Amino acid sequence: MKVIAPVFSFDPLKILFLSMVLVFLGCDRGKANENLPPDTKLAIDSINLIGPNRLNSIVQMSWYGTDRDGYVVGYDISIDSTSSPDGGTNYNWKRTFKQDSTFNFSIPEGQDTTDIKLRVRSIDNEGLIDPTPASVSIPLKNSPPIALIDKVTQSAGTNIGVLTYKWDATDPDGDQTIQSAEFRFNEGSWFALDPNQSQVTFVLNEDLISPFQAELYYGNNSEPSYSEVTGIKIDSANIFQVRVTDIAGASSTADSALPAILTRPSSNLLFVSSQTTVITNLYSGWLSEIPIGFDILDLEANNGESRPYYWNPTFKHMLSQYEKVLVVTNSDNALDPFTGLTQPLLAHMALALQQYCTNAGKLLTTTAFGPSTDLSPYLGSFPMNGIVSSSGQVRLVPDSAIIPQVSGNYPDLNPSSILIGISPIIPSADAEPFYRAQLTKLSGWQGDNIVGVRRKYLGDPNKINEVFFSVELHRVAASDTALKLILEQIIQYDFNW
Repeated sequence: MKVIAPVFSFDPLKILFLSMVLVFLGCDRGKANENLPPDTKLAIDSINLIGPNRLNSIVQMSWYGTDRDGYVVGYDISIDSTSSPDGGTNYNWKRTFKQDSTFNFSIPEGQDTTDIKLRVRSIDNEGLIDPTPASVSIPLKNSPPIALIDKVTQSAGTNIGVLTYKWDATDPDGDQTIQSAEFRFNEGSWFALDPNQSQVTFVLNEDLISPFQAELYYGNNSEPSYSEVTGIKIDSANIFQVRVTDIAGASSTADSALPAILTRPSSNLLFVSSQTTVITNLYSGWLSEIPIGFDILDLEANNGESRPYYWNPTFKHMLSQYEKVLVVTNSDNALDPFTGLTQPLLAHMALALQQYCTNAGKLLTTTAFGPSTDLSPYLGSFPMNGIVSSSGQVRLVPDSAIIPQVSGNYPDLNPSSILIGISPIIPSADAEPFYRAQLTKLSGWQGDNIVGVRRKYLGDPNKINEVFFSVELHRVAASDTALKLILEQIIQYDFNW
């Protein structure tokens, strides 16, 4: 019998595989590797600047983080620290997810320079924080603030008793570091100025003749914040200056306004005209022949140089210096650069004139309305509720007149030529008809013919404080004597209280 022996084949790869399996099955698995902390880098490791080359307090910085066994999810930033009771240091960390920021550092009050230590540390996806934060020392130097006067909106030319200025201040280290402000006129003394009040108005103190002093008003305030401003020149150019100081004690260069001439009221009557030079001279002549002392505010002279940029407060304070005001305007439109509104000058003046009358001022107004005039600024400001609107036409011819409706020394007024475009008015509830026109009505025109009204002060029948004509008085001045008489009667006698 033949015995067959087993045959063994040798495969090295199979043997290696079996060996690895046996080792794996026979060994302990052990523990997983521990999470490693992230690492943080700043884009700038150091800032080697000294003296005047130091940075101002606004600095832009960037950073990044890496993590070998995960990824970075955020950062902590610290720019200040405190000491702990055990002698260590506590950092005030703030979380962010950004990799850059613009910092507005604060320089300690009273110091010109400082060094800020900026620290940044990364946080990985398992919440582990970089134990060695990146840091950089930032050398800072305070920058002086800047004061600027708005020369476009300031009072210019010749001004009767009132000057208004708008100013601003900035600081490269942050506007919040501006601590105080000062102003002066010409080479006079410096006075404290509220740095949070950007508009100031100065009104001559009428009780003092020499040395001249003024009251300071902030914004649209009706009460002065300071009453003894000195350094002002009368009938001469005045230069207003402003300077500011920051918390480090650095002061700006003083900024100077353009020169502005200031005059003192010479009468208790202000004549305000927005008519042509010829018409303004007509009224000036009539007033001079009465005679009545007056000051002129010519809103059209020198391309409107004396026209206030701010009707409130500048014009409001100007009116307050006078007991009586005569306003002569027309329906021509004008732009108010402050509000952007285009409308007749009387509409721009309306609110200030209303406040003037409310405060016992006495006002005579003569004007005209265009066919498309927006009446909303006039209603409530003047003794009228509207104008008569009708189809057809109406005119005033030379052989007709406007006739007084009240007793007294009031003359009839006549045109020297045919007048068209007349706008009779509807009196307000607290007004009474003063003059009616003998109108010629054409093509079916219908309506009342009141062209003059007047209003009593607070209902006192013995005190007339407002007269309003919707017809330009010089256009019904065929008789100079009649015009002088009506101006004298209203201004000298009706307003004499």
